[in-house]
Amino acid sequence: MKSIENQIFNNLKVLSFYDIKSKNSRWNCECLLCGNMFIVSRPNILSGNTKDCGCKRSEKISIAVTKHNKVKSGAYSSWYKMKQRIRLGSKHSEIYGKITMDDRWNDFVEFYKDMGDRPNGHTLDRIDNNKGYSKDNCRWTTNKQQCRNRSTNRIIEYNGKSMCLVEWAEELNLHRDTITRRIKKGLPIEI
Repeated sequence: MKSIENQIFNNLKVLSFYDIKSKNSRWNCECLLCGNMFIVSRPNILSGNTKDCGCKRSEKISIAVTKHNKVKSGAYSSWYKMKQRIRLGSKHSEIYGKITMDDRWNDFVEFYKDMGDRPNGHTLDRIDNNKGYSKDNCRWTTNKQQCRNRSTNRIIEYNGKSMCLVEWAEELNLHRDTITRRIKKGLPIEI
């Protein structure tokens, strides 16, 4: 095992070997941001999974709590998940890679001013899936509404009205497979 003693990785300074647990060596480290001493496994040090002792995260949460006291709210949870989806763009570019967010919404307070509290049983939804997250393009919806707004849904125009297949099935009191078969045969969706 090659020693990593006295090396610096991100904001960690490896001080000394600690022990071996589950086939991985663990090391005494110092957080260069705050001076805190803690133990980290070698794989977490080398991969960058552990960059510091967590003091920055604690500081951010502390600032957020004093700024708006909404960290445990549904609105904050939706805001945080929205930001994660945008950050995941590189891993899931076919879904989220082209999605943008209003720059003001980097600050939760601005997001909250625009969207308010999240009603129980609702989620954050983009009205137009081809546009990004902004006050004009977002709303609180139920899961049922959000599922009907997916870009993968088949939208059917009938009698001058456009709706997804499931909505037509409900409105016409028909099974969706019946509607699908009628469309494939070139027949009107309604009998």
